[in-house]
Amino acid sequence: MTPDLEGLQFCDRCGLSALLAPAKAARGEVAEIHLRTVPGVLDRLLRLFHADGAFSIEPPASKRNP
Repeated sequence: MTPDLEGLQFCDRCGLSALLAPAKAARGEVAEIHLRTVPGVLDRLLRLFHADGAFSIEPPASKRNP
């Protein structure tokens, strides 16, 4: 699963919990959660709660190599 978060303007701990639930579930499986175009507000929240390692973070499509 790779949600593109480009339009995200607000995220609190409830939103973070909603992102972490499938990441925790995927940990026991072969699946992995990737986040694309993570805005600064979510990046800070992930680091604050030490949750930045729960996801693979991808750059926006415009900055990825073809």
